[in-house]
Amino acid sequence: MGLTVSHGAFDAAYSAFNRFRAFLLESIGGSFPPHDNEELKDNYWYYGDGYSTETHKGLTEFFGHSDCDGYIDPDMCLLVADELECILPNIIRLEKEKGKGQGHVLSQGGYVQLTKYFIQGCRLAAKRNENLEFR
Repeated sequence: MGLTVSHGAFDAAYSAFNRFRAFLLESIGGSFPPHDNEELKDNYWYYGDGYSTETHKGLTEFFGHSDCDGYIDPDMCLLVADELECILPNIIRLEKEKGKGQGHVLSQGGYVQLTKYFIQGCRLAAKRNENLEFR
């Protein structure tokens, strides 16, 4: 059993989605649970410097979204796609440093490729004026 996000955005294990989000947050100096820093709360994710829930509503939607159900509406899909594209250079840099991942992440082509799939899925959902569905 795993997570399928419509429009070809993601299709792999729930754990792979969490590793994906953790990697993306790390690429911008943030942290996704479980944290290496014991001072951070286990049930929360944290942005790095220069990012916030106010300035990056698309990334906030992506990082804070349920990993098993719900949807992202078409307008928010555009924000998610735009903001993921903006951090893509950070993801590329970190993947070169740390590798493409393992398991389902690696079988999908790595973190950079997963990001591109998610961006494409968001853009397709927005173009069709459809929700990006998590199931």
